[in-house]
Amino acid sequence: MIAIPWSAAILFSILAAMITFGLYAILSAESNPAHAARLTNVRASPVAAPASRPQRFALEDEMVRMSKPKIETRESDTLSDHDSAELVEEASVEYEDEDSQPIEDIPEIEEEAESEETPGTNSLDSEFLLEEIGKEWQIKAGSGQSATTLDEATGEAVRESDTSEFEERLNREGAQTGKVQVSLIWDNTNDLDLSVVCPSGERISFDHKTSRCGGRLDIDMNESPTSEQPVENIYWSKDSAPKGDYKVFVEHFEHHAEEDLTNFRILVNDGDNNKEFKGEITNDEPPQLVCVFSVE
Repeated sequence: MIAIPWSAAILFSILAAMITFGLYAILSAESNPAHAARLTNVRASPVAAPASRPQRFALEDEMVRMSKPKIETRESDTLSDHDSAELVEEASVEYEDEDSQPIEDIPEIEEEAESEETPGTNSLDSEFLLEEIGKEWQIKAGSGQSATTLDEATGEAVRESDTSEFEERLNREGAQTGKVQVSLIWDNTNDLDLSVVCPSGERISFDHKTSRCGGRLDIDMNESPTSEQPVENIYWSKDSAPKGDYKVFVEHFEHHAEEDLTNFRILVNDGDNNKEFKGEITNDEPPQLVCVFSVE
């Protein structure tokens, strides 16, 4: 019997372990694609996540941004790290001298959570915000492009209105009716969105469907391109609409159809009369103020 030196035995054991591990890694690669990619030095292709619909109407984002006050700090109010450390040390010594209480026992002061105010509930007037936002969009458009401020209505009044198509689509979708009502129709699969700013400044749209003043959006179509004859509808039940001015906006939210430019019609019932307005909008335009109507 030939005796194997102990050094050769150790080397043989190491080689056997490495071979065993390699076989295990290869056999388990099929159940672990990420590990297989590392073994073959191949980067796994990324998985595309579906784009989700933004949570808020573009007009609200602008109104919230404009309503937040800017906090200006003066140079004299800022302290260097050294000065801050000295102030903290002095305050700690005074606290210990007065109450003989260790620093770690000082109760923490809870900060009040800042609540984000929504348009219509903030301290700034919504008329002022709309005017300022409109000015910003006018500047961004430049002199070479057509643009209007949000205090200028773009809708064209229709003299002889035919409401039959509005009624047909509203009945088809089971829409509710009210003494005051605003309806939008268009003729392709693009996603237009109807929005109304109430006299209080509160906004009704797809992400805020019910207002405190009783208004409600009950029909919202073409988030998915399902209809070539869509309709959207906002209504107030009988005698619930507050008096004042109402601003009607349209936004081209998503481009689904082959054509981008979309013609639309809006029917407004102010409690006394029906009024129809028409216009057109593209996906790269900001929301349009189509019309303003008053409830007496």
